[in-house]
Amino acid sequence: MIKTIVSGVIIFICQLTICAQAVYVDSNIGDDKNPGTTESPVYSIQKAAEIISSRDNDIYTIKINPGIYVLDKHVSVATKKSMADKRIVIESTFLPDDSLWSPEKMPVIINSSLNGEIPEADYSYVVSFLINESHVTIRGIKFHGYVYPNTRYFPIARLNMAKTDLLVEQCMFIADKDAAHIQVGVIAHGNEINIDHCVFYNAKNTVVFWLGAGDTIKHGNGITNSIIYGAFQSAVWTSSPDKDFKFENNIVSNCKHVWIRNYENTTKYSINNCVIVNNQFYKAIPHDSGVEPCNFEITENDVVKEGDISMRKADNIDDPLPVDYLHIIPGTLGSEIGAGLFKNKK
Repeated sequence: MIKTIVSGVIIFICQLTICAQAVYVDSNIGDDKNPGTTESPVYSIQKAAEIISSRDNDIYTIKINPGIYVLDKHVSVATKKSMADKRIVIESTFLPDDSLWSPEKMPVIINSSLNGEIPEADYSYVVSFLINESHVTIRGIKFHGYVYPNTRYFPIARLNMAKTDLLVEQCMFIADKDAAHIQVGVIAHGNEINIDHCVFYNAKNTVVFWLGAGDTIKHGNGITNSIIYGAFQSAVWTSSPDKDFKFENNIVSNCKHVWIRNYENTTKYSINNCVIVNNQFYKAIPHDSGVEPCNFEITENDVVKEGDISMRKADNIDDPLPVDYLHIIPGTLGSEIGAGLFKNKK
């Protein structure tokens, strides 16, 4: 009897700590008093972040089940554990290339926190995932615009210049200029900011590659295999100088500016194997009075600049969303690039 009890306790502790590979989150059936296992998920992403932050376990991964997740404060993505040979991963339980995936299975992040909730801000803004660690992946999540359109909302932000290696992949950023605003989908200082196989729809700015640490030239940054539609300020914004920046296999359409580059940034960028059509301006530079169209050199290789893209929309309100919702319709301009959420459908 005693042996059985002891064995049960060991198994329970194992579930909580040593043997766990991930903490699971479920906004439908979860409870923050649960251990966060597959069978007993926690309710909130904040609780899951606390678990991976703790030194009391060896968990670095958060798995988010389908559902709607309302954040009343930002999620701090960091850990007190050693990051040697480790990576923090926050991802959907179902990913776009899984056989059982559908758009409805993407976890949806909605932010209701107060404007200016980030205390170190130079101006008021709202963040959902505040990245305070190196070696972080955000994967397979849908971010909707902020509830008030006059707010600077950054779904993903890394403000610590000393951190490196942020991968955002297979995510959607869905916004509306007048109702559900996204100021910048991903804004980050430093090196190795990689955006891959994402969809940005009507965000003001998709990605701002912000400042480098000290006077160093940033490296390892880029956007690849992504669809950028309707950005009403910029499809890409590069603030300070880069080397080896990648902008490849992307679709950019119906945006105000394709590329904003700060005045003091003299980097010669390149665009490779992209479709860039129906945008108001190509290049621009920010000034104190705003952003003004400007000419600076960009090398182009296999860039299509004429034609129209055809994007899959929801056909019938009573039907499930098409699997390729907000993707390029097969057989139309740009579909051969394979940009969008799916890695295995080129």
